[in-house]
Amino acid sequence: MTWPRNVDKAVKRLLETLSAEEQEKIRVIPEDDLAGLHFGLGLWIRNEFGLWRGNRALSDSMCKEIYCHPDDLSGRIIRATWYQLQQQPATPEVP
Repeated sequence: MTWPRNVDKAVKRLLETLSAEEQEKIRVIPEDDLAGLHFGLGLWIRNEFGLWRGNRALSDSMCKEIYCHPDDLSGRIIRATWYQLQQQPATPEVP
């Protein structure tokens, strides 16, 4: 599988990977608490999207600085995913 080349493709791929239940769990997290996803989902993003292995296309598309740390990039992808999920209607509660 190829790595996503920009944040939109990264968010799309992440949403395709997450179940509806996982998406809902992320959607209801307060924005200020997204850092709590750093060691779980963030680690998966860093590994799966090649942020530690040289995915320069994704890094360069997200960061205009000389170097952006993979931890920061995965956080930006999580936040972009969260914003995308805020645009979707809430899934109904399942008893």
